Amino acid sequence: MGHTGEVPLLRLPISGWTVRVGRSTADRAALEIYEGSRMADVCVATPVSVSVLRGAWRSPRGGESWALAWGQLPAGTTSATAGFTTGGLRPAVRRIPAVVIEGIYWVAEAAGGFAGVTVHAGPVLVSGRLRRVRAR
Repeated sequence: MGHTGEVPLLRLPISGWTVRVGRSTADRAALEIYEGSRMADVCVATPVSVSVLRGAWRSPRGGESWALAWGQLPAGTTSATAGFTTGGLRPAVRRIPAVVIEGIYWVAEAAGGFAGVTVHAGPVLVSGRLRRVRAR
């Protein structure tokens, strides 16, 4: 997968993860997500099966708490908002406007101890749990 010149690398300031934009063999945009040097995910743009919420992670235990989520925008949608939620009896929500990459993908992160995320992208509303990153 080759890399484009538009957004070759974006270091996310809270989690420290990085994002690269590449191209698949069919010349479709691809979003690569890295935890350090390890590739955590690759999303290839497709109009057939859009993953509005593709990945959702939270910090390992014992360090600074953060949450990270990413996905693909539905057709005709230009923005997304991630609502990171805490756990417990009285969950709180922190809404974060997502960074849109190449008009196809979005990524959002927040500092704090969160357990889940709800993404609103155009007409789509989807929720998921944040997976815990294993400490290295």
